Amino acid sequence: MSMIVNVTKGFITYRHIYGLICSLALLCVGCQSNHCSLEPNFCYIPQQRLIQRLPSPFEPLSPQELDQDWGKELFIGRAFARELDLYRAITCFKRSLLLLPSKANRKREIEYDIFLAYYMGNKYQDAIDAFDASGLLDTPLDFPAFQDLLITLYDAYQQVGQPEKAYKILCLIASTDEEKSKALSLAGAVIEADFPMIDQIAPSTPAGKTITSFIIDFQSDAKSVRKARTLNAILPGAGYYYVGQKKSALTSFLINTLFIAAAYQLFDRGYIAAGIITASLETGWYFGGINGAGLEAKEFNERLYETLGKEALIKERLFPILMINKGF
Repeated sequence: MSMIVNVTKGFITYRHIYGLICSLALLCVGCQSNHCSLEPNFCYIPQQRLIQRLPSPFEPLSPQELDQDWGKELFIGRAFARELDLYRAITCFKRSLLLLPSKANRKREIEYDIFLAYYMGNKYQDAIDAFDASGLLDTPLDFPAFQDLLITLYDAYQQVGQPEKAYKILCLIASTDEEKSKALSLAGAVIEADFPMIDQIAPSTPAGKTITSFIIDFQSDAKSVRKARTLNAILPGAGYYYVGQKKSALTSFLINTLFIAAAYQLFDRGYIAAGIITASLETGWYFGGINGAGLEAKEFNERLYETLGKEALIKERLFPILMINKGF
């Protein structure tokens, strides 16, 4: 046993431990793809004043209609909707629809108001369900809010992950307004971080210059996931420091240093089993740190992309909700 301990002392040093782990880490990092797709999460809620500025697409209620219970409910619902008190608005719209006489000609308008209120409240599946349960499927081309209905319905299908239905609506929009169709496609490509599609569509749209500039700015400031992993493999904590996580960098460096030093001391004093356990724990921390640095770089890129992309989309009014021309 004494001979084994002496042999182990002779071959295991701090440099051997660190060198072996670092070599394995660099090998793993080198085998990993540098491509790391973005998964941005865009969320935009327009200011109340923007909604209030949108005119109603429908004729004002007549004095006779306002005398009816359904007319009063509809009037109150639209007032709530303009204030973005959408829960109360939907309740009033539904009550108006229930009270509406069968021969009245406002049914499709109220159904559209319900759909739009759900949409503006980011209740996209509820908006689609309301659309499917209504008579809006047979909406004629001369419906005052026809174009806005298509835009919002397209966006709702996109938001709930139904690209096939969204594409059908996009084709319908293209048949009447090709420029609007391209703008929606460009917005979708930006939101999905589909760079090849952005490169394809942007040059042919009025917003192309702004979007191209945003992509250039993003690519110049983005962090390399592979570089973050490699730096953390060479020096634990360096990958975190590279992406701006200074506290995480210090923590990673200290923990790895302590584990390596502890493993060395245990091996040096002949506590082989304890040294192996400590070294295995260090290996877990070490490789976890490499992966963590890569994840932090990806997170940094996603937040950067969202910030710059949101500014560009707002500037060019490419969010679908900014493309509609009518409100309540």
